[in-house]
Amino acid sequence: MIRRSSRRNPLVLMFAALVLAFPLVAQTRAPETKTVAVPEVQFEKYTLPNGLDVILHIDRKLPIVHVNQWYHVGSKNEKKGRTGFAHLFEHMMFQGSKNVPGEYFTVAERAGANLREGGVNGTTDFDRTNYFATVPSGNLETLLWLESDRLATLTEAIDKEKLDNQRDVVRNERRQGLENQPYGRWIQLAFENMHPTDHPYSWLVIGSHEDLQAASIEDVTEFFKRYYTPNNLTLVIAGDFDPAEAKRLVEKYFGGIPAGPALDRHRQYMPKLDGEKIIEIADRVPQERTYFGWPSPAYFSADEAALELAATILADGLSSRLNKTLVYDKQIASNVNAFQFANEISGTFFVIATARPGASLDAVEEGVTAEIARLAKEGPTAEELSRAKTKWEYDFVTGLEGIGGFGGKADQLARYNTYLGDPGMFDEDVARFRAVTAADVKRAVGQYLDTRNRLLLRFHPEPSTRASDVALDRSKQPALGADRPFTAPTVQSAKLDNGMEILLVERGDIPKVSVDLVTRAGSIADPGGKEGVAHLTIATIDMGTKTRQALQIEDAMGNLGTSFRGFAAREYSSVGFEALERNVAAALDILADVARNPQFPQSEVERETKRHLDVLAQQANNPNIVANRTLPMLMYGRNHPYGRPLQGLPETINNITRADLASFHSTYWKPGSSALVFVGDISLEEAKALAAKTFGSWSGGAAPQVEVPAIQPAGQGKVFLIDRQDAAQTVVAQLLPGPARNAEDFYAFRVVDSVWGGGGFGTRLNLNLREEKGYSYGVFSNMANFRNFGSWWATGGVQTDKTKESLAEFVKELTELAGSRPISADELKGARETRTRGYSQQFENLGRISGQIASLWAAGLPMTELQREFDATAAMQMGAVQAATKKYVDPSKATLLLVGDLSKIEPGIRSLNLGEIVILDTDGRPVQRTAPASE
Repeated sequence: MIRRSSRRNPLVLMFAALVLAFPLVAQTRAPETKTVAVPEVQFEKYTLPNGLDVILHIDRKLPIVHVNQWYHVGSKNEKKGRTGFAHLFEHMMFQGSKNVPGEYFTVAERAGANLREGGVNGTTDFDRTNYFATVPSGNLETLLWLESDRLATLTEAIDKEKLDNQRDVVRNERRQGLENQPYGRWIQLAFENMHPTDHPYSWLVIGSHEDLQAASIEDVTEFFKRYYTPNNLTLVIAGDFDPAEAKRLVEKYFGGIPAGPALDRHRQYMPKLDGEKIIEIADRVPQERTYFGWPSPAYFSADEAALELAATILADGLSSRLNKTLVYDKQIASNVNAFQFANEISGTFFVIATARPGASLDAVEEGVTAEIARLAKEGPTAEELSRAKTKWEYDFVTGLEGIGGFGGKADQLARYNTYLGDPGMFDEDVARFRAVTAADVKRAVGQYLDTRNRLLLRFHPEPSTRASDVALDRSKQPALGADRPFTAPTVQSAKLDNGMEILLVERGDIPKVSVDLVTRAGSIADPGGKEGVAHLTIATIDMGTKTRQALQIEDAMGNLGTSFRGFAAREYSSVGFEALERNVAAALDILADVARNPQFPQSEVERETKRHLDVLAQQANNPNIVANRTLPMLMYGRNHPYGRPLQGLPETINNITRADLASFHSTYWKPGSSALVFVGDISLEEAKALAAKTFGSWSGGAAPQVEVPAIQPAGQGKVFLIDRQDAAQTVVAQLLPGPARNAEDFYAFRVVDSVWGGGGFGTRLNLNLREEKGYSYGVFSNMANFRNFGSWWATGGVQTDKTKESLAEFVKELTELAGSRPISADELKGARETRTRGYSQQFENLGRISGQIASLWAAGLPMTELQREFDATAAMQMGAVQAATKKYVDPSKATLLLVGDLSKIEPGIRSLNLGEIVILDTDGRPVQRTAPASE
């Protein structure tokens, strides 16, 4: 089955909620002759007299500069009764400082930091808090002024109102990420029960509601003075900048900030479990699931690499030991995941297994235990170990693809420096993984995992019921630098004799290539009553060909350090991979076989159908997913090709046969309506040769066009409600028609959307509901734009007891946008600058570039749109924006959808008298009932 294999730790993703200087120490890494394919990361490190570590790294592929700050403080530095404080303080760091009143994001986004592109944020984990921003290169000084002012003057701007507001925001973040998610409580339960109460990992990073409520201004000031100091900070500047100028600016803005107190560091402390600890949890979840946890080594310590490779051997890919046994062969589990979560002072190894409906959880646990015991007894095969190492190297090189953001080069430099004292540990990191032997894996698994000294969390379905005296005058913000012209990457093209197009962007900064086959076989071609065919076709297309079986395909791609990625969208489907350059030809051979010769074996179709039904059952318990799949039904009509659920519903999936998939493929997967997209270290000549070799003999012309009827809106002006008993939040969505992708006013309306909710942090909706009211962790808007239709919606999770008030604010903001508070000249300027200054960040990663090319191709638009989007937005005038607002922002055409606990929210919603109330089930069907809820 095609799954975008992500070997990034799920917990890391979650906590992933941020004149020359006069150095005491100077260190420079120069290029060395290397025999390996891992790219060299050149940097310079120096330390200011106040203890600030500064790391400079040049990367000139885009006209951007990234500033990444790692404060060596996380939740493990908290004290009892103030859990969650490090993360709460991270939020306070965005609330403005002495010389930056108001929102940090307002200034950062105006300088070009694009929140929606991952270009500005902050995160907190157990051991560190980081803040990062990416801006056009000309705005480095503004960014350093902004960051240094936070460090120098934050406590002069903090007040109780700001603290109360962010406390509410963080509590809503907790509700959204933990309490309003199926199985969301597992993380807190795992860390509480894996560690003794004196261990600093025994509480969760986000903390408890009670401790968050108890935090005071005095706590913020004490925490800031102790931990937010230059000598506790690593500052990385990466990208396209002048090093001498950067050093001058760092000295100017950070050099005068005094050092803080010397800090004690925690020693490594790996907890022990004496025996098996089992926690039984009854919760509103669709399937039984077990979380296994074992204490394990800390980051970069002995055996940590061996355990990370063991996790890959156990559960990465369909042919991995646990997936093959439990998901593929025995079919008693829907999915199995394993990962080594290594922190600074200790780690935890997790295995997560979800039982299939009707399967015994005991049997799943026995299967996991048996496979771990077998690996401990026999060790991995040479092929398994080689595959795991190749996959790790691919992930490592992929991390070097990004300049900043989550997990990019700046992040890695800061991580090495913060935890290891040396930002140049890249070679050492690679070497320790390459040095792992089969015997090392065998011993590590035997020592840490093959034991009953472990934690088991068993979930069972439950029925519904943060005063420095600084001489620098910081009050004057530096003028923003001149915007440099942006030049989109050149898309080269060619065409095979069979009509298949080749699109290519050549970029050789890392030895890696992204390849995607895109074909006009989207869900709009699903047969009526069999919605989900396009999705299941993608899900099973790599489950067997004329010459390869499913596990052979999985193993072959795994041996090349990669796996297939794929999805079915409304108007097209895509399947592809990213691989190290040396492995592209071999992987493309397999891709061609999979795309051209799928056999859809009956046993594989049955297995994937069962697994997908499990996924749909889980989705029905996730209010955000329920809202997202219901919105198109309301916009276009439940049975309209653009309204039907992309992934189907249980009854439609049960109607799909192997013959349906084979027929869909033979009808719509055609060379004349397909394109092969290459991005990376490859020339057009090389790409053409590979394409001709692998796809040149593919025949069949083009796919037939799908006839699309007029849309059938379910009810503009109505309010639709979906019940989710005991929901910790209400998901509120506001939906309107929007422009088609090829509409002349598309870019004008994108500016309108940027003001309302789609322009990052400082939008009307988000500033209202998050920053002013504290009702939500975040409210944003989105657009779905197809060839002939478009939709526009805003959505966010709000606290249940503020549903009525939140809904009223949604309506008020839309009404004001439509006329009573039209977009101002300053808002237009801000939205225009936010989109253009952050635009180049979309071209940092190969896969992202490939996705943009595929989307334009599928919409029938020229590749020059990559440049036109920037140019048109930069030149946007008020007249065009006003016309687009008048055309699309019509409150009378709005549809409202809320997913939450109707027993608590329905009376308040009815009292607003916003329109006819319609109750839906989780599949979007009207629900008949005898009487509505009353006040």
